[in-house]
Amino acid sequence: MPKTIDICMPTYNGSKWIKETFSSIFNQSFQDYRIIISDDNSTDDTLEVISSIKDKRIKVYRNLQNLGYGRNLQQLRKLSSADIIFLMGQDDILLKDALLKTYNAFSLSEEIGAVTRPYYWFDEDLRRPVRAVLPYSEEKDAAISVLDGKKETLKIFESVGQLSGLAYRRQYMDTDFHSDVFPAHIYPFAAIAKKYKIVFLKDFTIAVRIASSQTRLEPRIYSISPVLSWVEMFNDVYKEPEYAQVRRDGIEQICTHFMGLVQLKNYSTYKNLLREILIMAKLWPKNLLNIQFWFFSLGALVVPRRILRWMADNYKRRILSRKLERLPIQL
Repeated sequence: MPKTIDICMPTYNGSKWIKETFSSIFNQSFQDYRIIISDDNSTDDTLEVISSIKDKRIKVYRNLQNLGYGRNLQQLRKLSSADIIFLMGQDDILLKDALLKTYNAFSLSEEIGAVTRPYYWFDEDLRRPVRAVLPYSEEKDAAISVLDGKKETLKIFESVGQLSGLAYRRQYMDTDFHSDVFPAHIYPFAAIAKKYKIVFLKDFTIAVRIASSQTRLEPRIYSISPVLSWVEMFNDVYKEPEYAQVRRDGIEQICTHFMGLVQLKNYSTYKNLLREILIMAKLWPKNLLNIQFWFFSLGALVVPRRILRWMADNYKRRILSRKLERLPIQL
C-alpha cells in the first residue's frame, strides 16, 4: 500500500489561475500529501501568489533559468520522494475525492504502476464541459494493460494528453520525463505500462481549463511536430518485437487524429500545418484513402483562421457542451 503522495506542479506565469487550483487541492477529502512546485523562472507574480498561501505542505523551488516544460518535470521528479507522483497543472481543477480515488487505485495491488482518469475541458464555466475524455468503464475502476489489446491501448493513450491527474508509482519509473513538449509526461507513463497494470478510474477527477492552455498561447511549441514527437515516443518506448502491435496501434492513433490539424491552423503557422499534413500522409499512407483526412486537411488549409477558430469554438460551446450536460461530474 502506498504511503505518501507528492502533488508535483510545474509552474510558469500562472498567477491568474493558481489560487483556484490550490483551493481545489485543499478541498480534497484526502489530505496526506505534499505540494512540490518547480517554478520555471516566472516573470509574473506567480511566486508571490504562492507565498501568500500559508500551508506547510507546500514546497517551492525556482529554476534560475527557464528550462522548458519537459526539463522542469525532470526537476520535479528529482525533488519528489513520495510513493506516488501525482501531476497537476497550475491552472486545472481537482474534482471531488480525486486524490482519494487515485490513492485507492494504487492500493489495489503492487502490480498497479500508474493511474489515469476521465477528464473534461471547460471554457468559462467550470460546471459546463465543452469536451471530454470518457472513462474506460462507467461501472468500475478498471485495471488494464497495453497488452490486453487495441481497445485498451487506444483508451490509455487517449487519456494521457493532459498531465493533470496522472499518477505514477515512483519506484517503477525507469524512464524520465522527456524534453519534447507534447509527450514529455507520457514517456515514463508509457514505460510503466510495458510492465505493470494501469488503473483507469471510472469517475471524472480533473477539469482542464481551456483559456490558459499553452497550445493556444504559445505558438512556438509547434516548431517541433506534435505527431512526430508522439510517433518517436512509441518507437522509442515500445521498440522491442513483443510490443510491435502496441507500437503500431499507437502510431495509427496519433496519425489519424485529424482534429489536431484544426488546432495547428488556429494557433500555429501555415508552414507547420502543411508539415503536419505531409507527416501524417508519409507515416500512415492509408490516410491518402481516408475521406476524413482530406476533409480536415483541405479545410484547415483553405478556411481562414478567424473563421475556423470561430467554428471550432462554437462547435464546442453550442454542440459538444449540450451533449455533455449529463456528464457525471462532482465538484
